Amino acid sequence: MKKSKEEKIKGYDLLLQKYIDNKEYVKIYRTVNETEDNISGYILKMTDKLLLILNAGDFIVDGYSVIRKDGFDRIRCGKYEKTQRKIFKQEKLVDLNWEFTQPISLSDWTETLRALKKMDYHIIVEQIVENGVDFFIGEIVRVTNENLYIRNYDPTGLFDKKATKMELEKIWTVQFGDRYSTVFRKYLKSSK
Repeated sequence: MKKSKEEKIKGYDLLLQKYIDNKEYVKIYRTVNETEDNISGYILKMTDKLLLILNAGDFIVDGYSVIRKDGFDRIRCGKYEKTQRKIFKQEKLVDLNWEFTQPISLSDWTETLRALKKMDYHIIVEQIVENGVDFFIGEIVRVTNENLYIRNYDPTGLFDKKATKMELEKIWTVQFGDRYSTVFRKYLKSSK
């Protein structure tokens, strides 16, 4: 008997919830323009639209990612991930008794980004575009129901002269609390 779309979604959600409840280490894959990419870590929260992930890889915990729940191809939690989880636990790199307590809504991108702005995070955003993925890093200037305005900066720490506008529906991932953006923001300068 063939499963309905609703049954497939329910089964998928139950699997994701199992990963959350068991605090499983997972690897999430996506393909953009025939190039595969991944995020590794622990799924902390899930809503109908978004997942919150504690980024962890190479035995380092490095901030969080929020990704679109419909924006990835597959998720893996096999023997390799179970070995990673065991090492993270034994090395005390991750406390598997955590609770994510920051006041962040995952109902949609608008609410999530407004919460991150209020908490004064600089963010790293990946946006799906026609020929691949655009990458932005910086301060959230404004969030509307359709767009994010970010004060992007370049690898020299120089802010762009004006905010970059991006459509929320094209955002795939938003990272925050990571070492790169939290350290780099101390050394930023405005363009002349």
